[in-house]
Amino acid sequence: MAKQPRLEKLTISLLKADLGRADILHDPGGVAGHRIALLNKDEDSLFTASSPPHPPDWTRFLDPHTTVDLKSALATASASAVLVSEAEGRLFAVTWGQGRHLLESDAFEQDFGLKVVLNTVAPDQLKSVDAKTIDETTVHTRRDVSRDSPLTTFELDPSRDLLRAVTGTPSDQTLAHRLTGADSLGIVTREQVPDLPKLGARLLKAYASETYKENFDFVDYLRPVKSQSVKEELDARLLDVLAGREIDDVHLAAPEVLDWLDVDGFRYRTGGDDAEKTQDPRISVYLDARTEDPTFEDLKRDHLIAVRATDGGPGESWPIYRCIVYQVELDEYLYVLSGGAWFRVDRSYRDKIEREVRELNQYEDLPSADLETSEDAYNQKAAIALGALCLDRKLVYDGGPGKMELCDLLTDEGRFVHFKLRGSSSTSATFSHRARTAPSAFSSMTSFARRPVL
Repeated sequence: MAKQPRLEKLTISLLKADLGRADILHDPGGVAGHRIALLNKDEDSLFTASSPPHPPDWTRFLDPHTTVDLKSALATASASAVLVSEAEGRLFAVTWGQGRHLLESDAFEQDFGLKVVLNTVAPDQLKSVDAKTIDETTVHTRRDVSRDSPLTTFELDPSRDLLRAVTGTPSDQTLAHRLTGADSLGIVTREQVPDLPKLGARLLKAYASETYKENFDFVDYLRPVKSQSVKEELDARLLDVLAGREIDDVHLAAPEVLDWLDVDGFRYRTGGDDAEKTQDPRISVYLDARTEDPTFEDLKRDHLIAVRATDGGPGESWPIYRCIVYQVELDEYLYVLSGGAWFRVDRSYRDKIEREVRELNQYEDLPSADLETSEDAYNQKAAIALGALCLDRKLVYDGGPGKMELCDLLTDEGRFVHFKLRGSSSTSATFSHRARTAPSAFSSMTSFARRPVL
C-alpha cells in the first residue's frame, strides 16, 4: 500500500475578487520569484525572502554574565515564503515562516478563514475560540478546551463578543484533519502542491455557503459593511469627530493578541518625530502628536507601534485606522469600526436588546450630575436622594480570584443599583471631562435596579 503524504499545516489567504497578482505582495522588489510549472508556466508562483543570521535580542540580557560570547556563539535567521495558487478565477496565497509579512494585508478577504471553518466544522467538535469584546476597552481572549466541545462551552456573549477565530474538526475529514479560521485559514492537510487548485475550489465553495447559520447565526449580529458609499460616509463621520476632538466614543486598541511580557508601551509614528511612549494606546495622545487634523490617508499611513520590553525597540505595528474602535449612529443603525473594518449591528438583534432593557426596573428620578461631579460624589448624592446605602468601592471577597463590588447602592427594599457612565475611567481622562461634554451624564443614563438573589 502506498504511503500517505505527511500532514502539512498550511496558512491560506484569499485575495479580494477585484484584485490581481500585482496586488498580492507588499513589496514585490524585496522578494525572489520562482516558477512552479504545475501551478503557472508563465508567471512566478513562489516568492521568498530571508534575513541573515544575527544574535537574538535576548543575548543582551545574558551575555554580560557568561564566560562565552553569546553574540558570537548564537545566531538566528528568518525565512519567508508565499505560494500563489488559482482556483475558479480566484487567487490564494499560502504562506510559511514570516510569509504573512510579505503580503499586502488590505488586499485579502478579512473573514475568509472564519467562514470556511464555520461552514465545515462539526458544531460539537470545536477546540479553540478567539473573541474580541467590543466595549470601551477592547479585550482579546482565547479559550481552549481539553477536548472537542460545542460552542456553548466557550461562554461567548453575543451582545459584545465578536468571533475572530475558531479551531475545530471538519465534518468531512477528506477536507482536512483540523481547521483554524480567522482572516486566513490554517489547515492541516495531506494535499500536495499540485493539489492546491482543487483544494482552493473546495474552500471557495465552503466560503460562499450559508450552512453556518444553522449553528452560528449570531455571527450575523455584527455584519461587515460591504457598501463603499456607506463606508465612505462612516469614515467622514470619524474624521469629523477627530477634528472636533469629540472622542468620547473613540479609542485605540492593538488589533491582535499581544505577548504583554514583551510590551513596554506604545509609540505613534505620524511622519514627523515619534510621540513619547505611553503605557496604553490613547487616541488623544495620537492626535496631540500631529500638527494637523488627520486625513483618511493619514490614518492609514500613521502607525501604532508596540515597544518591546526586552530591548526598547519597535515590535509589532499597525495602521492607526486598524486600531481605532468607534461607534456611530447612521440611518437608524449602529455601526462599529473595529480592526480596520466597519460592522453594522443587526437591526432585529438591536431591537431585541432594547426591548429587554426597557423591561428592566428603572429609577426615573435620579439627581442630576453637576459639572465637575466625580463618580464618588454622585454615588453619595444618589444614595441620599434614594435613602440607600452607598456601597461604591466597598469590595467583598467571595473565595474567587479577586474581590468584587456588589453594587453602587443598596436600597432598603434589598435592590442592587448600578451606575455606569457611557465611558469609563480606563478610556476617559476624568469623570469631570465626561460631565463637561454631557452635563447630565449620570441622570441621562439608564440605571437599573435588581433584586439580589438570596
